Amino acid sequence: MEWTAYSFECADADDRESLVAWFGEHHPVEIPTDADHVHGDLVDGDGERRAADLAWVAEYVYALTNDPVPGLLVESAPLWERATVATFDSETETCTEAVLYRSDADDAPEEVVRYEGEDGLAGQGVLYRFAMDHRFRFRAFAHAPPAPMFTEPFGAFDAPVGMGWGSDLLEEFEQETGVAPTARGVTFLEEDPVLEEGEYYCVNDREPEE
Repeated sequence: MEWTAYSFECADADDRESLVAWFGEHHPVEIPTDADHVHGDLVDGDGERRAADLAWVAEYVYALTNDPVPGLLVESAPLWERATVATFDSETETCTEAVLYRSDADDAPEEVVRYEGEDGLAGQGVLYRFAMDHRFRFRAFAHAPPAPMFTEPFGAFDAPVGMGWGSDLLEEFEQETGVAPTARGVTFLEEDPVLEEGEYYCVNDREPEE
């Protein structure tokens, strides 16, 4: 089984609300007023219904489907600035492809970077790669994983905690994700909107090289 994870970055929370409303208007998804996620169906460009999971936090919207939804990126492009589309193999939890797009609302979304074919690059590895390289809050899925997970999942409402500069976890961080931590990238992770105060810490004042 494969699943497709969409991550949309909007200019601000107001634009994010507009994108969530767009899903409600253009697809048969009833958006609740007192929640931050919903399960329902999306309608693709061929009029077919696809089971989907939708979630939102801060300026981000996340959507999860089994297969890519034709037309979704182009139709929603006026409402977001950057987006990723990632494909995962549920049996190995490997990300087979992740593409970052940029939208200026006037033309079709432009491909910025593509990660593919890297053996063992699971959801956590891609999450950190986007954070370190692009300062983008990628998620491997939306509100809930589509299948039981072998590794600890990172979803729309999970965030890395307890990894500060100087921590012995930094070496493990690089070994597990294949991504070298950077000062700006870790600061970006530290500011994740789902973190509670005090969850992320700095163990000393040593600053890493950029």
